[in-house]
Amino acid sequence: MATSLRQIALLGRQTWRQLKVISLGRKFSTTSKRMLLSETYYCNDAWRKHLQDPNLNQVNVAEFGYQIRDQLEMSGTVSAIDMNVLVHQLRNMDDDEADFIEDLLARFNMCQSSIPPSDSTAHAIIRSFLTKSYDGSARLVRLLSQPLQYGLFPDHYSLNLLLDKLIDSGDPAGASRVAYHTMLQEDLSSNPVHTLLCLQAAVARVLQGPISDLALPEPEKVEDEEEDWIKVKYIKFPVYDDHFDIKDERFLLGKTLHMLAQVQTPKCPELIVTSLGLIGSGIHHKFSQGLAVLEKVVDSSSGSVPLQALELFSESLESVQARDPEEPEVEIALRTVDDVIHRLLPTTEEKDEFQRRFGQLKEKLVSQEKIQEDFDLGPAVKDFVRSELPNYEKSDIEEQINKFSQWQRERESELTHQVEELMKNQRMEEIKKQVKELQEQEELLSYFDFEEKIRLTMMDEDLAKDENLTIAK
Repeated sequence: MATSLRQIALLGRQTWRQLKVISLGRKFSTTSKRMLLSETYYCNDAWRKHLQDPNLNQVNVAEFGYQIRDQLEMSGTVSAIDMNVLVHQLRNMDDDEADFIEDLLARFNMCQSSIPPSDSTAHAIIRSFLTKSYDGSARLVRLLSQPLQYGLFPDHYSLNLLLDKLIDSGDPAGASRVAYHTMLQEDLSSNPVHTLLCLQAAVARVLQGPISDLALPEPEKVEDEEEDWIKVKYIKFPVYDDHFDIKDERFLLGKTLHMLAQVQTPKCPELIVTSLGLIGSGIHHKFSQGLAVLEKVVDSSSGSVPLQALELFSESLESVQARDPEEPEVEIALRTVDDVIHRLLPTTEEKDEFQRRFGQLKEKLVSQEKIQEDFDLGPAVKDFVRSELPNYEKSDIEEQINKFSQWQRERESELTHQVEELMKNQRMEEIKKQVKELQEQEELLSYFDFEEKIRLTMMDEDLAKDENLTIAK
């Protein structure tokens, strides 16, 4: 195709932003909308060249896919290089086969050959799903959210392509889930471009609507009824690590914001850092951390805090459910993870103390004139991200083009090794067959020389089976 899919998408999204008609010259002034990442960042020409690798175009993608499925069903395993070749051809498969591909990825994830995860395979999956007519970005978000089932761990560059698509399509919920994925890997600071995109995604999610809407529904209360106790060897004690075990999106979002506030490169403006730390701590119910952020501002000589961040923190503190410190713990045999999470809530006394300290700090901030009432976090983050992204794109582009070449060499080497192993196994089978044939020929040639010995051996075997057997000549 002379025009790439991305170029077509960009042409479709161009809009007239300003229209100025001057009576004498009828001059028009226009500005066009563009995605956060530049066209060059996508390396479309290098990717198309990468797909021209002969090793990727020697199979019929549909037939090869079903061959892999049959092999997984029969042996429970398939080689990583075969899956790599298949996913590079997903763009040629019909859209209605997306479920089939997901099933293959889940099966392959159970194979030993899927370890370690391949950046090349993950990148091809991202590229292929993003170019499909169905909502491939939503599918990718779901695959990322279930790493134990699908084992999809793309590198930063691949995630950046997905984030750019989600942000541009106005899907902060999906984009923020990609940011959560990186936060759980504790890898928000390795790639500046990824950090900036995660920052915009997380902030957009905060400003999208009430934070309370992100909370998990309350567990259903079981009516009192007769309990059946079962004897077990041991009782499993429920564990909650406040990281991988997090299911409440409020806490995922709050922890992501708090970690973004600690990133050093790129260095965010101080008002954005303060907002991230304060809002994130409140959403995650880490109110001591949030109060520490305010105390730092109070003690500083020139620091300040946005009113918007103060209000969001106050809202989180006001709405948090406080628990009764006198309430008894659930019996260990009946205890669940929800009970452990409930014990992490502040007590009524602790909540009152948090609110008292917050009120005192707010009064000090007012008296010191350190509250910025006109600061808006959303536009501030958007402007910062757009101004910083061009500074870090070039290194990512160069690195990715080099990776394409590296992946091609690795694929060639692995396929060569696979062919050599196949030929080696075939030779071993041929040798075994020839040895067996030689043994049979030797037995025929030496039969009369060893006839008596063979007869006695057979007689001993017969007598061993039946001691009363009578042997007659």
